Amino acid sequence: MSEKVFGLSINQVMAYAAVANVVLVVVLAAINVYYARHAKRQADSSAGQVAASNRQAEIAQATLSILQDQAERQSRIDLATVRLQIETALELVDDWRKRIGSDAYPQLPDEIEILPADFGVAIQHAERVGHTVAGYMRAATLYVAKAATNIRVMRGASPAATPSWKGAQEQAVYNLKIARQKLQTAREHAAAADAVKDPSAKPKEPSAN
Repeated sequence: MSEKVFGLSINQVMAYAAVANVVLVVVLAAINVYYARHAKRQADSSAGQVAASNRQAEIAQATLSILQDQAERQSRIDLATVRLQIETALELVDDWRKRIGSDAYPQLPDEIEILPADFGVAIQHAERVGHTVAGYMRAATLYVAKAATNIRVMRGASPAATPSWKGAQEQAVYNLKIARQKLQTAREHAAAADAVKDPSAKPKEPSAN
C-alpha cells in the first residue's frame, strides 16, 4: 500500500511541487524583467534630462557669447564716435578762437555754430564710454554756448561805437579757452578708456593751447 499525503500519492505531491517551483521561477523571472525594464526607462529618462540640460547650457553659452560680441562692437563704436567728435570739436573751437581773437573786426556768419552738429549724440555715446568723458563734454558744451552768446553780441555791435564789443570779445575768447580745456580733458579720458580695451592704442599728447 503506497503512502499518501492529503489524499495524494508521493509521486503526485512531488509532481505538484515541481510544477509549483516552475511557476515560482516564471513569476520571479517576470518580476525581474519588469524591474529591469522600469530601471531602463528611468535611466533613459535621466539620460534624456541630462542631454536636455546640456543642450540648454550650450544654447545659453552661445547666447552669452553673442551678447558679449555685440557689447564689444558697441563699445568700439562708442569710443570711435566720441573720439572723432572730440577731435572735430577741438579743431572748430581753435578756428573760432583764431577768428575772433585778432584785433581786426572779424566777419561773423549769421548762424553761430561752433560745435559739430552731432556733438550732442556723441555725448550719449560718451555715457557708455564713461561718465567722466561725458561730463567734460557737457561742460565744454556749456562754455561753448556762453561763447556763442558773446559772439552774437560782437556781431551786432560795432567795435568803434561801443566798448561792449571788446568786453564780448574777451569773454568769448575766455569761454572758448575753457571749452577747449574741457574737450582736451575729455579726449585724454577717452584715450585712456580706449587704451584699456586696446593696449596698442596710444593717447595723443595734450596740446599746450
